[in-house]
Amino acid sequence: MIDCRLWGKSQGLTDAYPLIGHLLDTGVVAGALWDGFLAASQQRAVIDALQASADDARSLVVFWAALHDVGKIHPRFQAHASDRPLCAALLAEDRYAHRRHRDSRAKPVGHQVVTARVLPELLVESGYGGDDGRRPAELVVAQVAQLLGGHHGRYPEHPSGDPFRPVRDLPEIGVGGWHDQRRAHVSALREVLGHPAAAPCGDRLPTEVAVVVSGLVVVADWLASQDDFVGRQQRHDADAGGLGTVDSLRSHAARSAAEAPGLLSGAGLGRAQFAARDFRGYFPTITTPHPLQTSVDSELAASGTFDGGPGILLVTAPPGEGKTEVALSAAAAMGRASGCPGVAFLLPTRATADQLYGRVVAFGRENLLGEAQLTLLHGAADLNEQYVPEPRTLITDPAPARCGASVSAGRWLRTRGRGLLAPLSVGTIDQALMAVLPLRHNALRQLGLSGKTVIIDEAHAYDAFTHALLLRLLVWLGALRTPVILLSATLTGRTATGMVEAYLTGTGRRPGSYELPSPSYPGWLYADAATGAVTVPREPIDTNRPTTLDIDLRPVTHTYDPAAEDGRVATLIAELAPVAASGGCAAVICTTVGEAQQTYAALREHFREPHGPAAGPRLRLLHARFPGWRRGAITAEAESWFGRVGKEGVRRPTPPQGTILVSTQVIEQSLDMDFDLMVTDLAPMALLLQRAGRVWRHAATAPYRPQWCHGPRLVVLAPVVDNEFRTPRTWGDVYAPSLLRRTQELLERRRGQPVRVPGDVQELVDGVYDEEFASKDPDKLLAEDIDRLSDEMAHRALAGLVMVPKPADVDSLSVLTSSDADEDIIATRLGADTVLTLPVFDDAEGGRWLDEECAVPFPVKGDRFGRDGRRAFSRALVRELLGYVVPLAYGPWRKACTSANEPPTGWQHEPKLAGIILLPHVSGPEGSVGPVLGDRRLTLDHELGLVGERLM
Repeated sequence: MIDCRLWGKSQGLTDAYPLIGHLLDTGVVAGALWDGFLAASQQRAVIDALQASADDARSLVVFWAALHDVGKIHPRFQAHASDRPLCAALLAEDRYAHRRHRDSRAKPVGHQVVTARVLPELLVESGYGGDDGRRPAELVVAQVAQLLGGHHGRYPEHPSGDPFRPVRDLPEIGVGGWHDQRRAHVSALREVLGHPAAAPCGDRLPTEVAVVVSGLVVVADWLASQDDFVGRQQRHDADAGGLGTVDSLRSHAARSAAEAPGLLSGAGLGRAQFAARDFRGYFPTITTPHPLQTSVDSELAASGTFDGGPGILLVTAPPGEGKTEVALSAAAAMGRASGCPGVAFLLPTRATADQLYGRVVAFGRENLLGEAQLTLLHGAADLNEQYVPEPRTLITDPAPARCGASVSAGRWLRTRGRGLLAPLSVGTIDQALMAVLPLRHNALRQLGLSGKTVIIDEAHAYDAFTHALLLRLLVWLGALRTPVILLSATLTGRTATGMVEAYLTGTGRRPGSYELPSPSYPGWLYADAATGAVTVPREPIDTNRPTTLDIDLRPVTHTYDPAAEDGRVATLIAELAPVAASGGCAAVICTTVGEAQQTYAALREHFREPHGPAAGPRLRLLHARFPGWRRGAITAEAESWFGRVGKEGVRRPTPPQGTILVSTQVIEQSLDMDFDLMVTDLAPMALLLQRAGRVWRHAATAPYRPQWCHGPRLVVLAPVVDNEFRTPRTWGDVYAPSLLRRTQELLERRRGQPVRVPGDVQELVDGVYDEEFASKDPDKLLAEDIDRLSDEMAHRALAGLVMVPKPADVDSLSVLTSSDADEDIIATRLGADTVLTLPVFDDAEGGRWLDEECAVPFPVKGDRFGRDGRRAFSRALVRELLGYVVPLAYGPWRKACTSANEPPTGWQHEPKLAGIILLPHVSGPEGSVGPVLGDRRLTLDHELGLVGERLM
């Protein structure tokens, strides 16, 4: 007989909720997730692993999910509600008497650990095999117990003792009535849930299947624990006379089943379903598709190549060839064929993710059948004005051929850690890379990724550390049978094949069982996960926009003195003179934020009267060290000037005044901008070619080109000292000196020889990494190469230490969540650690403001009251405050911070605000100045952003 006084939920409730009710709720909701959320590929993986029918596999998952909190039947947990009369009476009874057999100072055992410890014995009693002397890691009962014990995000370790005699090693879990009730609850669950058969497989599940089941249990538990749902169940149970009989439990489960689909819908959990169309059907406004788009559509999607199941598609082409549209249309076809209907589009930066978000919204509205929520995933997503809750209504289109579905994401999916569970996601690559770091709740990321087609854009854009994590992610995606699309404009052949090999390794394909040719350019390569069969274009792929690019290498002394004839600023002024005189649009890309600020200031000074023309060019500066609202405004303005607008058109700044955008690398990837001229600091060849993709990008811009501009031109400023190449100290370790030297020498050899795009691109990219590279200074290059290769080896080794093993190498699930690190402070790129700073302005009366004009007050505490009665921050206020935040690279300045830089006490309970560093500004004779931290003064300037002025 079930003792309904044993409680499972109490926080926020007037009366404690019986544990049996919560267990049934969670199991039933898990069944609804199986029916309405899990992708067909995920279901198939579980079915195959269990060697069961679809119905039996579903029943097992439901039963396992219902068992997740059986560990709450132990003395310490139940004592937490001893102030409630029923619980106090229960603990006073003889059958629940409990004496601790260990020192009272022993570390308390969480209920999730108790679940993991008691379930092997209980499952064996339910008909599972397992007590045959094998190690726990080899047994499905021990693995199921471990994955259920991980429902709070961290998998417990396997016990060192006998897994089928838990009380011997952990007597505090309780004996007598405690064990009887655990057994009774398991028996009642089996009875009510239809007597699910024991798992037919004796060996453990494949790791990639176990994490999917684990993630499903976590989501089911979260949905079933919502206060309003629990409250309704309590009222129904009370009206029905409680949960004391099997019939009452069945009625309770039936009510849960009736409500469960609504819980999924309210959370935004479901499946995406794209209409079955060809490329022209998905993008009817593209009247003349690029040959790359036509090739992928006809030779892969339309030919049935995708029908064999999941696989990996590598697409390489210059910027402007429509790779994004290729990826979206191919993802719809690949997802439909492989049973992974969702899409996760991953990009290198927040700016690129923000820009793509709108394009995916438009694609979804036009091509989805029904609703599917779309999430934007990066640390500043709430600052994107497009990414705001929309009314939950269907957006219809009068044309019956189009779908017009809603893609807005609701509050549940916007909560931390849940975004990848949405049917559609756009975000930064780190959101997926954290799935292969041993972080809490990584099962949710693996669950979210495994039901989608994963698109990784700019696959070339990562350092050795991040690339190693990406390779491990590809192994996991292969094991999860997740379709993958890799996009790149400048990927070396060796790197490209290595990524495909990693994916095929995850699928179980052994090296040598398949042959990977070098990728063509432009071109594509598709590898089937099931067979390892590789498909490439039947014929070379042409381009609608062959280009001849002039690359002018200009040696410069790295100085900001405009009087130095061969100096950097003087050269810039000379190159930009036509823009100032006759109009047009130019971009200047600098290596560091500090140098971008200095460059902008020097150009501003030059083009200001009396030095420059009366109506000098418009100057804008864009980099990462602006407050979020300011950076967003500058980016939006730049996109309106240099980007594509409407269906096919472009918009240029009002002539005849020219426009110059000074920027860092933030504009080199994925941003759809078009310039007449680009001047850039020296960078590795692949990045230079990537930047060149923003010159003469749109054919529709042709009528607006200035007369001085006769074709695409990239000016590269190569730093020299006494006519010898030398990397400036201010560049630090942004780029490897050996790659800069190789690029500079390769461009010198080609001096005066235009670059054919796409014809010469792959040769140039691969040429920089040629092991037989003939340098004019081989000794220096050798030393720099040794440093670079050593660094890369060290970074790969470091990645190997921090990332999770390959699925096939996982002996215990506990290794997947062994880190205590907070995901908010995890960096998936070495050297990418940033600190959130907040410039604030103090007036003469002691008031504090968020702006220099002292118009926006600084909130010391929240604007609402939380459930605990404390002042809390509304989502709107947090969003507004984050709009004033400036990211700054971690450095010695951080160690110089004092209590004056700490946020108010009232911010400590808001996770997004608690770690912010305040930068108090005070008024000075020339305006506000910021604090001195270490050897720098940090001051926010409206035009320049946050300036780090080095003090003498």
